[in-house]
Amino acid sequence: MKAIVLSGVGRVEIREVPRPSIQAADDVLLRTAVAGLCGSDLHYYIADRVGGEAVPYPVIGGHEVSALVEAVGSAVTRMRPGDRVAVEPSISCGTCDQCRAGRPHTCRSIKFLGHPGDKDGGLAEFVVLPERNLLPIPDAMTMTEAMMAEPLSIALHALRLGGANPGPAIAVLGTGPIGLCVVLCLQAAGVRDIYVTDKSEARAQAALKAGAAWSGNPDRQDVVREILDRRPLGMDAVYEVSGDPAAVEQAIQLIKPGGRITLIGIPLEERIAYPTAVARRKEIAFYNVRRQNRCLERALLLIEGKHIDVSWLVSHAFAPDEAPHAFKVVAERRDGVLKAAVDFSL
Repeated sequence: MKAIVLSGVGRVEIREVPRPSIQAADDVLLRTAVAGLCGSDLHYYIADRVGGEAVPYPVIGGHEVSALVEAVGSAVTRMRPGDRVAVEPSISCGTCDQCRAGRPHTCRSIKFLGHPGDKDGGLAEFVVLPERNLLPIPDAMTMTEAMMAEPLSIALHALRLGGANPGPAIAVLGTGPIGLCVVLCLQAAGVRDIYVTDKSEARAQAALKAGAAWSGNPDRQDVVREILDRRPLGMDAVYEVSGDPAAVEQAIQLIKPGGRITLIGIPLEERIAYPTAVARRKEIAFYNVRRQNRCLERALLLIEGKHIDVSWLVSHAFAPDEAPHAFKVVAERRDGVLKAAVDFSL
């Protein structure tokens, strides 16, 4: 089968690799329809270490996936060949203390689709996953929308951690695809005073389209001063979605005393520093987001019900053979790219 392989920093190859096969009775063989290029896939393209961990090339990434069922194992009961499905990329054991506590996303033996060293991902023609990791998608939903349910689920999980009623004034630092999903979720929840920052003009403008009240570029202006001029008491909640250590410090300056900062972005660095005195005096709570926890079905329902429109976030679609160019476009933020996807029907 054809697969998109990261063979080193800045190197993307189209290779013929062995097609995966059903091994367990509950396995499902999937034919990939659409696979999104996530920030974590981009990390493996631009750096050979992420969070202090070396990237073991070659890597077949891709965990934002919609697919068609190709074949099923003997114990599969809900899926049939030809079914269209959305993919939950976290494969948890179901029996450890974390799974039993309702935290399958922090399972002690978790495997993650497209994570180096775990399991080859969906940037390939075929992939195998357990039936429990698949959700059917309605006929009216496009494969691109179904793929976007995964990043939307991360935003939903982050908002749950950030508080059910986080307050009227909220900042979102970083408006890549997941940051934009956070803005869309806040807007759907009735929040109107949303302040966003991003270094990409296209993404900052997209955030305004998604419902933000104000956007700024931290490379061009003092975004902390600009926001606090408008909201002198500070933000009720801040979502940091860029992974940039500078944005963490901005979040600390922006948040109200007693506020909550939700860290969604993944820094390339193993350690980051921040002004501890300010954080302590404000008694700030930090919440780290680990992917998502059982939010995929809700994301699909929100898309199906037209409560949240994610279709416009996918600004670029590429054929599999165009993957080397696709990674370059996303890494360099060319052509106003918001979200890029590989469409295996092209």
